[in-house]
Amino acid sequence: MKWITILLACVSFSTFSENVKKDSDITQFDLPFLLGDWYLANPDPENSSDNFMAIKLSLNSDYTFKIDIQKKDYSVDHWEGIYAANEDTIILGLNTSEPQVYKYSGNHNLLNMNGVMFTKGLPNALAGMWSSEQLAGDDLLASNVSQMDLILQPDFVFLFRVSNKEGMETVHKGVYYTEGDHLVLLYEKGEHDTRYTLNHDRLTLEAEEGGMYAVLNRIR
Repeated sequence: MKWITILLACVSFSTFSENVKKDSDITQFDLPFLLGDWYLANPDPENSSDNFMAIKLSLNSDYTFKIDIQKKDYSVDHWEGIYAANEDTIILGLNTSEPQVYKYSGNHNLLNMNGVMFTKGLPNALAGMWSSEQLAGDDLLASNVSQMDLILQPDFVFLFRVSNKEGMETVHKGVYYTEGDHLVLLYEKGEHDTRYTLNHDRLTLEAEEGGMYAVLNRIR
């Protein structure tokens, strides 16, 4: 495929296979910035020699992947399988006779694979400014939290602020990622994993074991 150059290199597949696992706790995934849906659009499909309009690459925490390539005739080529990764290399198709090896670099919303830059996309309308309508849960009650505000930017940067009835507040800034109904906030001194439900302009966040339940309304 012209959209990416296959790196021909001698790689020890056993080194990567040790990392192939299935774990319901996505916070245990070693490379969280890889997770998500990555997109590449052909900037000039009419004049480009590459026969695609757009590419979507999905990388999941159970080490499965999917690739959909929308071609110029609007047909779609689909490929899926198992992958492995370390800090600078991704191997797609471990369950095939010809796995493909790519060198990569990037951050929380950009992924460069063999010199081709992908951008991470949100799976739904999570981006926005959210403010609490209802708060419950043991952790929130113990901290006397009365207000919660959350800003989720489309570039996967967040700001999270909580305040109590005395006016004291705590602010966290960092980056976030999603998978399924998981929303994980990563900041300098920790991380916070919640399950979310999005219903129009209402966002519900729930932590395991009843520690937090929050209903937030979109304010922007």
